[in-house]
Amino acid sequence: MKRAGSERRTPRPARVRLVYVRELRARMMTRGYVVSLALLSLITFGLVIGFSLMGHSTTATVAVCGTPASSLGTPPPGVRVTSCDGMAQARERVGENDADAAVVVAGGRASLLTRADTSDQARAGADALARTWAGDQALLRQDVDLDRLARDTAAAAPTRVTVGKSVGSLQLGAAASLIIVLFMQIVNQGSVIAQGVVEEKSTRVVEVLLATLTPLELLVGKVAGIVTAGMVQVAAMLGAVLGAQSVLSEPATAMPGPGALVVTVLWFLLTFALFASLYAAAGSLVSRPEDLQGVLTPVMLLALAPVGAATAAAAQLSAPWVSVVQYVPPFSGLLMPLKASVGTVSVQEQLVAAGTLLAATACCMVLAGRIYRNSVLRVGAPVRWRQALAA
Repeated sequence: MKRAGSERRTPRPARVRLVYVRELRARMMTRGYVVSLALLSLITFGLVIGFSLMGHSTTATVAVCGTPASSLGTPPPGVRVTSCDGMAQARERVGENDADAAVVVAGGRASLLTRADTSDQARAGADALARTWAGDQALLRQDVDLDRLARDTAAAAPTRVTVGKSVGSLQLGAAASLIIVLFMQIVNQGSVIAQGVVEEKSTRVVEVLLATLTPLELLVGKVAGIVTAGMVQVAAMLGAVLGAQSVLSEPATAMPGPGALVVTVLWFLLTFALFASLYAAAGSLVSRPEDLQGVLTPVMLLALAPVGAATAAAAQLSAPWVSVVQYVPPFSGLLMPLKASVGTVSVQEQLVAAGTLLAATACCMVLAGRIYRNSVLRVGAPVRWRQALAA
């Protein structure tokens, strides 16, 4: 009797650990998990490479002949000016792709040389340089002192004041894409949690487990194991991001920085903790896999709602409604890392939102534990949410 009693008094952390290890092995030692891990890494790697190539800045080369290149002033952004000797050399350089375009000054006129495949950036740069030369020539014919005009223009130049933080559309798109791919893991792993609970109910394994475990211990161990499996996938995503950036010759400026990636992972963990218990509770309401989709629909809609909100917020992160919704769980789980990735949210704002999300997670754990305890041993017809809460 004393020996049996000591076994029943096994410390709770040890019992939870047994469930955790069992769940971890059951999820990670499958072919489907390995395949999904590889696909997720490849998708993330492709996203980083794609956004890097889209954000790669190109420089157009414009050759200037017949006048010093310095006499045309500062070239437009993205345009590099080189010198050449005359029309013949200009034709040769443009024709052999040594220059994208050329401005040739001869006989008091400027000529533009381009190819059929010359980019719009090079055409616009060459045109701007030619117009600058033509404008200077018109002013000289009117006896205008160009040096004095340049000094007076510089003295009267307006002062630039930037209000707020400018966010490029490419940078925002890259951040939103990575965060949404990461956030979809909550839906995928949540479905795995619910399916695991249904499998244990349908095979009566849960009755054996609950002979030595409390429902809360089983719920915590199961959720912790599957969350860990999900974190391995998140680590694979981060590895793919770092691997893609190491392959690139230039840093992917459109992609979030290391600090933003860490913040995103932390928000993922907080949000996953909120939904994991709800998915487990939903799985405990049914005992047949074919009934699972019906009880999962409300949880899935709640999990997908932040994706829709983030898609709408990406158009204007400074909108008043975003400033309010970013503190509301579960929307904060996606809006906050999105704004952190582009640097438009402070640490204080994130701490307030994180505290609210933790409080909501605690409430969800309490409700999910009650639902799980009241419905996990019920076999037969699906149990409604209200019935499980009121039992």
